[in-house]
Amino acid sequence: MNLPGNQLRLALRSSLLLLIWAIAASAAEKTPIAVQFKIGTILASNQTEEFDPRLTKMKNQLEVIKYRSYRLMQEQAQTVPWHTSAVFEIPGGRFLVVVPEEFRNQRLSVKVRLLEGEKPLLDTTVRLRNKGNFLLGGPAHEGGVLILSISAMTQ
Repeated sequence: MNLPGNQLRLALRSSLLLLIWAIAASAAEKTPIAVQFKIGTILASNQTEEFDPRLTKMKNQLEVIKYRSYRLMQEQAQTVPWHTSAVFEIPGGRFLVVVPEEFRNQRLSVKVRLLEGEKPLLDTTVRLRNKGNFLLGGPAHEGGVLILSISAMTQ
């Protein structure tokens, strides 16, 4: 008669431990301290055949955009807490504002705004994998277009 009671207690303890583990794992995923953004500004054009070797890791992504030349103009990085803006200066008097909004299922939801002075050129939200990269086609610049590489990683 004690055997079923012991099995019941063991099953309840196991269930309780599993529930505690699941809550802890869920809380850990939802509460990273901050997000590190890395923004690359790439000039894409058809004026030359140049391919900047610093862009090798994203060559497959860039080839979809159909330009012949890709040159990394600048890279910037900032680490910001959740729901806080990170502002990056982009060539041509523009600014990229990114705000980490949510982290779920190893994906970040990021508010992205591209501004030229006070004028918004883009205002959207993107979702990308943690430690992932997103390419954003930008405005015309120096005979080509700017492509913004947005990488994000939770801290």
